[in-house]
Amino acid sequence: MTGRAASPAGGRKGFWHRVNWMASIWVVFLLIPLVILARSTTAWPAKASGLVGTCGFIVAYLVMVNSSSETFAWERLPAGTTMAEQLRVPLRASCVLLPLVALTVPGLGWWAFYFLPFFTALLLYTTRLGTGLLAVALLNAGAAICAVLFIPDPEMRWNGVLGPCFSVFIIALSRIGVDAEERRQVKERELAAASEREEISRDVHDLLGHSLTVLTLKAEVAQRLVRRDPDAAERELGEIVGLARTALADVRATVTRLRVPDLAGQLEASRTAFAAGGLEAAFSGRPDAVPAPQRELLAWALREATTNVLRHAGARSVSVELAPGLVRVTDDGAGAAGHELGNGLRGLSERVRAAGGTLTLTSPAPGGGTGTGPGTLLEVRL
Repeated sequence: MTGRAASPAGGRKGFWHRVNWMASIWVVFLLIPLVILARSTTAWPAKASGLVGTCGFIVAYLVMVNSSSETFAWERLPAGTTMAEQLRVPLRASCVLLPLVALTVPGLGWWAFYFLPFFTALLLYTTRLGTGLLAVALLNAGAAICAVLFIPDPEMRWNGVLGPCFSVFIIALSRIGVDAEERRQVKERELAAASEREEISRDVHDLLGHSLTVLTLKAEVAQRLVRRDPDAAERELGEIVGLARTALADVRATVTRLRVPDLAGQLEASRTAFAAGGLEAAFSGRPDAVPAPQRELLAWALREATTNVLRHAGARSVSVELAPGLVRVTDDGAGAAGHELGNGLRGLSERVRAAGGTLTLTSPAPGGGTGTGPGTLLEVRL
């Protein structure tokens, strides 16, 4: 059986909803070099080269910022990453983009510096803040020195080179703001977790302290009555059983609150579980990019998907994609075709539908069949 093996709640998100508009919209500014080329008096081969280079740059940039591998993801850098390791990604991207810019030079001349802000963003959003700011400062300082030393025309110097150089301040402020917001969210999560732990600790202490005190007193009374008044002792024992059951139910309710999964914690737990199971795992996306109201349900979905991959898939590799309103887990295992949904997936499907979302199970997985089997894709969208 091909296609969707089971689709408790179907629906795939459209292309336009998957575009990273915040990063993609800036290609609008590359209309300026295109207008300059159109109005230029240079020979048509230079114009054609400039057109090819500019359009190629736009396409390559859009592919980079919208790729599922999340090229612009400094937060995924492991702790202790050296500056050279951080610069590896922007340098690889520059190897693609710089030849395209070189094609524009015959037609644009110094106006080719209009591409500079895109390299600035590439450096700032693929490295840690300190590394990015240092690299950007050196890059733009070099461009400014070239403008002052080699461009006699003031208009060209300011509009063609120094103007794009000054745009670095806007991009740097944006990156600093994102970094500050990320630190604030991390601090808020830590404070919320600490507050929740304290609250649960108080609940358990108060609950067990009260319940055990009452149970102890009742047991002492029953012990004294067991020979003198067996009927009264039996009544006391009956009350003890009732109190014990109530206390047990209260403890279970409190522990359930404790076990509500945290998305960031579940992501790390899944990473650890896949590594322990010998699976090659690829992760993309940031938990703090997911709106807070969606995190609990997506954490449940990731937990269930992780369990299914480890228990049933027999896979060798798995990929996990996380985004606002989305968790997508793809494996290359035995597939889900012909299998009924288990209790876990049925329960998850009901919770997703209750939240107005969709759960889709697809087997064979798109692009599957390269590992031990056709693979399965589990996708939850909110």
